[in-house]
Amino acid sequence: MIVIVTGPPCGGKSTYAQTNMRPGDIIIDMDTIATCLEVDASSHDYADLTRHMARAARNAAVGECLKQMQGERRRTAYIIHTDPPPEMRRTYRAFGARFVDCDPGRDVCLERAKERPAENQKLVRQVLDEYYAKRL
Repeated sequence: MIVIVTGPPCGGKSTYAQTNMRPGDIIIDMDTIATCLEVDASSHDYADLTRHMARAARNAAVGECLKQMQGERRRTAYIIHTDPPPEMRRTYRAFGARFVDCDPGRDVCLERAKERPAENQKLVRQVLDEYYAKRL
């Protein structure tokens, strides 16, 4: 099974996946990939070059996941994807993915962001602005 976990930054997407996963399940998460690539990176604090490489690795992992996990019933792949565009949502659905939205609201996300490095807090606020502007 493939589960697409959507929602704003600091919305609880990774926590949802980690809470629901079982042994053998897969989580494809940009932040986790980035921290594997950069030796001294924290989960939300890494260089732009690392972000670029992590995004490419994530995209490759998602593509492979969609091919390999289609029809899988014993394992679940959780794909963390903040706000997939319509064409990506169609692709996910074509592969039989299920969607879970984690959105506790802007105020909760901003409060959670306070635990992150200052530079990342700025990025979170920017993405939150864009995320919620689309929903007006």
